[in-house]
Amino acid sequence: MQRILLALSVMLFLSGCSVQSETWVNQGGRAQVSEDQFTDTFETAKLDAGMIQAISNDYDRFGNGTMQVVVSYDPQSKTNHLAKAQQALENIRQRLARNGVRDVKGAVSAISGSGDVSTTLMTFPALTAAAPKGCGMMPGYADPSEDIPNDTNIKPPYGYGCTIETLLAKQLARPSDLMGRRGFETNADGRRAERVLSGRGYYSDKANTKLEGESTEGR
Repeated sequence: MQRILLALSVMLFLSGCSVQSETWVNQGGRAQVSEDQFTDTFETAKLDAGMIQAISNDYDRFGNGTMQVVVSYDPQSKTNHLAKAQQALENIRQRLARNGVRDVKGAVSAISGSGDVSTTLMTFPALTAAAPKGCGMMPGYADPSEDIPNDTNIKPPYGYGCTIETLLAKQLARPSDLMGRRGFETNADGRRAERVLSGRGYYSDKANTKLEGESTEGR
């Protein structure tokens, strides 16, 4: 009878433990998306096509709302005047549009005493990806001499899979993909999937050529 009671006690104890039980091992979680703000100021005269394209690429990857563009001018300046700022703003908006950025709200701002150099403020809400909060890198990744603690009573400063999730977050081209947005529901994505299934490759409209194995001829 005592053996039966002991066996039942062990079974009840083990039933409380499962792979779903929260421990330091499985507290790592997944890469998370957080809101941020891209803000930078440029000298207006130096905002050439290359810089606009670079900003547009960042907006395409991380942008999450309307881009604000503010061009400054000095009412006391003979060269950095209102008309020049308005023209610069229009040029910037056109270049952004050519690079696919059309959700833009522009304005000019009078800054007395700023002199003959105009500046342009560009800002937009952004999404960034990062590892879960409190998810550290595994020992030995940055410093090979570092080792995992042998004391099982010590909770390590990392969770199982934290290192992978941290590296994954850094490599994401578009953090919004983690939210199931853009690229997964578009017509272009559907066409690419159909091409793959029909054997026409990922981008091409032509059927892939058949792969032929090599053969040898005995002599």
